[in-house]
Amino acid sequence: MVKVDSFPLEELGRLRIRTLVIGIAVVLVFSLLAARLWYLQVIQGSQYADYAQGNRIRIVSDPGLRGVIHDRNGVVLAENRPAYQLQLIREDTPDWRASVATAAEALHLSHNELVQRVKQAKGEVPFQPIVLVDDLDYQKAMLVETYQEEFRGISIVVKPRRYYPNKAVLSHALGYVGITSEKLAHLPAKRRFSSEIEGKAGVELVRNEMLIGTDGGRQVEVDHLGRELKILSDLVPSIPGKDLHLTIDVRLQKAAFEAMGEQTGAVIAMNPKTGEILALGSLPSYDPNLFSGGIGPKEWQALLNNPQHPLENKAIQGLYPLGSIFKLVTAYAGLELGAISPETTHTCNGEFYIPGRSTPYHCWLEEGHGTLSVVDAIKQSCNVFFYNVGTNVGVDALHEYASWFGLGKQTGFILPNEKAGLIPSTEWKKRTFEEPWYLGETPTISIGQGYVNVTPLQVLNMVNIVANNGVWAPPRLLLDEPARPSVDLGLSQELLGILRQGMVAVVNESGGTATRVRFADFTIGGKTATSQVISLETRNSLSDEDREKREFQNHAWFVAYGPADDPEISVLVLVEHGGGGSRAAAPVARAILQFYIDTIATPRQNARTAPSEVVQPTPLAYRTRLQTAFLP
Repeated sequence: MVKVDSFPLEELGRLRIRTLVIGIAVVLVFSLLAARLWYLQVIQGSQYADYAQGNRIRIVSDPGLRGVIHDRNGVVLAENRPAYQLQLIREDTPDWRASVATAAEALHLSHNELVQRVKQAKGEVPFQPIVLVDDLDYQKAMLVETYQEEFRGISIVVKPRRYYPNKAVLSHALGYVGITSEKLAHLPAKRRFSSEIEGKAGVELVRNEMLIGTDGGRQVEVDHLGRELKILSDLVPSIPGKDLHLTIDVRLQKAAFEAMGEQTGAVIAMNPKTGEILALGSLPSYDPNLFSGGIGPKEWQALLNNPQHPLENKAIQGLYPLGSIFKLVTAYAGLELGAISPETTHTCNGEFYIPGRSTPYHCWLEEGHGTLSVVDAIKQSCNVFFYNVGTNVGVDALHEYASWFGLGKQTGFILPNEKAGLIPSTEWKKRTFEEPWYLGETPTISIGQGYVNVTPLQVLNMVNIVANNGVWAPPRLLLDEPARPSVDLGLSQELLGILRQGMVAVVNESGGTATRVRFADFTIGGKTATSQVISLETRNSLSDEDREKREFQNHAWFVAYGPADDPEISVLVLVEHGGGGSRAAAPVARAILQFYIDTIATPRQNARTAPSEVVQPTPLAYRTRLQTAFLP
């Protein structure tokens, strides 16, 4: 037994101090532990509860599929196909870098790109997937599914992807879908669903609100690898978008593209009675599937920098001098205003003079056409005859009558960015150039040159009015929607008959400019045109080598309708820098018409086609008759 008084007092003091220090340390440690426990339970309790719940229960999106687009016969033109996304959930793996490295090596992907995608997603909602690859091919997707244990935190998710089975054939009518980088940057990961994919051009754009689906979601239980075990509840059901039917006949559309070959330009086929667009093409075209998964910068720049402008819809956005098809307008104006009659003749010796000008205007046939009536002049496309008529009626009358036939105006077509074009007048020139109109400018306008600029759709629109006895059926692309009412423009049936007589002669009589297009048992009317890209003076100043360059070649036009006595189809072909209309454009139109005759023509024509309501004309003054017929 140790006696207290025998224990050194100095040691006793040190023992008491040591005991006090240890006690304080123990109190501090337990206080810190208690504070940390309080912080975790009270302050961050809800967050860690979310983490725990997220490890077991997930909210999975259920995409609302975009509506399917069909042609007039139900053939699918735009649909949704499965795309395999490679996704990572960082919280499902203790080392996401190792998982990414495994995926990059096994699937032959860029390791740096995958890491960058994960880093860019830092700070987003926990347990939300990060898309590593948006469209993984099927074989690689199956590899991940088969060896899931090797890809911790990584999974395959099937998402809908817009698909266009006909690729470039219908791109300008259908358009394409996508999401802008600006919009993508501001969307949280949980909202990057199919409904954020929107139309960017064509029908996909103008009817986006109808086509777009509504996303839903479901609550699922997952295992430690993130694989779905069971569906716990359907939170919100997804709703698919509305399906659409176009007036397009994809068979005729393909035939039109095949007939155009490598040429650039526009091709349109319509039913002149109903305004239904049967084919609508602009060449060169592009594959809209490029945009479905997000087009790369290299491909996008290639489209933007292509000098032939594949993204432009030349049928409604291209502006071109019309050339000799405009002679139909000049003929009608001259007949109605009394400058000529059906029996009037003019003699063409190859040249035309106006007072005060010593340099003649030339006919395309150097030796001249001889003595011609208006029907003969249309048939042989005589410049001199129409120089005479146009100079007599004047530029303002030509402007007014061209407007009656819908030239220089938007047609109100459903596709975006339709251009109006230009038919000049004295007022326009004074406003634009602060100059008067000179008599010497009128002859070129009379044959569709000079300041005249129109779209291909306007031109076919005009020919439809002639073919359809003066009734305008507005162009129509959506079969599911009511047609705009047709409008009787109050034009003279007798005078329109003279124009049609001339157009039938173009194709079916000796001396016509398009006799090679005629059919033995399907009578058509037609009109060729060759529109100058540069003036004759400029052409003569070029070297022989430059004169042969593509950009200096004339544009080639041909329009036709048939059967001539009861039209059910009209066709327009424009070949950019194709040379003569009879040589470059007319054969394309003939191939399209031949396909139509062999495959589609009455009595096998689609039964859903029916004439729309006709609005009868009301008496209108000369200068206001058609102000309300077309959109401004």
